[in-house]
Amino acid sequence: MKITSPKYYNIVETLVFLLITIWGIILGQVTVFYILYLFWFQLWVRTIIDIIYARKNGQADGKKPSLFSIAGSVFVFFCYLSLIVVFFGFLLNSDNLDLVAINMRTLVLRNIGFDLNILIFVVQYAVYRRQIGNKGLQIALFDKGHLILHISIILGALIQMQFVKKHPEYFSGYELWGAALVVLPFLLLKILFNSPSFKKIVTKPKLLNVLFNDPLKGKQTDETSN
Repeated sequence: MKITSPKYYNIVETLVFLLITIWGIILGQVTVFYILYLFWFQLWVRTIIDIIYARKNGQADGKKPSLFSIAGSVFVFFCYLSLIVVFFGFLLNSDNLDLVAINMRTLVLRNIGFDLNILIFVVQYAVYRRQIGNKGLQIALFDKGHLILHISIILGALIQMQFVKKHPEYFSGYELWGAALVVLPFLLLKILFNSPSFKKIVTKPKLLNVLFNDPLKGKQTDETSN
């Protein structure tokens, strides 16, 4: 069966994320780093698949992405990865060796819940991209996916500082309600960003200019149009 509607694809993606993450919570293998690394990995996989597709078949305008734009996007991704690994994997958990151990297993793909989540996502998105063609390619240096990652990192830092570090006994990975508390805000964030009504807002050109470009440029564009 073909799933060419972004709405149904996002529903399936969110359900898979929820079910496997609940399983990971039961196994005691979910941390703030797990969620942030998962979001980063999914965005990385999505971008790589989109780049390969666009280089082979062209974008919606028929043009192929330049090597310069691809290199810039890859550089930003590895900046994100360094931040997530160093701060959320090590530094912010330096006094909680249980969390560091879980984070390191996740980093080297030795966390069964994380690995399964990524594997299913790769298959899902590759099939979805093949079905919808060049619609909604996410190759730009800053796009909706990067916005999600930005907010996730800020949210992760707040959770880490306000809850995990203050109450380490509940966030060793083996307290179910502690792990559930970590996951819940990210799940709500994922549902929010995947909702059709939010996508209509975030994809408006004026908003994207404010978020990712020079605000003065957006203002000049408005004055020109008037």
